[in-house]
Amino acid sequence: MIINKIYKFLDLIKTKFYMKFKQKSFKGEKYPINYLLHKNKTSDILLVVFTSCTKKGQKARYNYLRTLEKFNVNKLFILDDFGFDGRGAYYLGKDNDFNIQSDVSSLIASISNNLNIKKEIFIGSSKGGYAALYFGLDRNNSVIISGAPQYKLGNYLSLPGHEEILQYIMGDTDKKSIDYLNNLLEYKLISNCNNKNEIYIHYSTEEETFEPEIEPLINKIKELNLNYSFDIHNYKNHSDLTLFFPQYIKDTLNKYL
Repeated sequence: MIINKIYKFLDLIKTKFYMKFKQKSFKGEKYPINYLLHKNKTSDILLVVFTSCTKKGQKARYNYLRTLEKFNVNKLFILDDFGFDGRGAYYLGKDNDFNIQSDVSSLIASISNNLNIKKEIFIGSSKGGYAALYFGLDRNNSVIISGAPQYKLGNYLSLPGHEEILQYIMGDTDKKSIDYLNNLLEYKLISNCNNKNEIYIHYSTEEETFEPEIEPLINKIKELNLNYSFDIHNYKNHSDLTLFFPQYIKDTLNKYL
């Protein structure tokens, strides 16, 4: 536990340095998208890394910088610093416009084209895991490494402490908005089932989001007969994925790099 806290502190220091000195901004059709880009001229692989939710009172910050530092490929870290408190809007939109997601998609396509990328690997946990699936499923032959993602997003954002995120994304908290977000990722899975994506999902069957979120997701993936691999644990708290998911990222990447 002490070692984990030290690693988190080192991650924080590195992240703050990069945000201050290395961060760039992509001018989307409606929104500026902040990002970090680490180029490698010898590689045609791009890692696309999304952010998870920070604690209340903490602004959004990049994840897995240290986890991925030894992989000599191109890396695109995308920041989700939208939302009512700057902690994120699931890379989707504001007041039901869904223009954040279209601008993020444009950023990914632009970087991928400019670097002549042949293989894209999407990475994230929790909120970032949702985003890795959401954006990764759209891309042909992509690899998706997702840690304990949400699935029924409307229900999740209806829980106490999350309603303001729902309000920001949809402009209201009505049932129709909840239902729309609940179906969003399922639609992505169904509509992109011929994209030949490779899906890797890390999760615990014992943590609080398994039954409402993760279980229906893995059932749908199995039902659609997608190309998947599951890394199953039994830790008790959703937040504990930070203890296990970084190593799973490394182990999975080593299959491709």
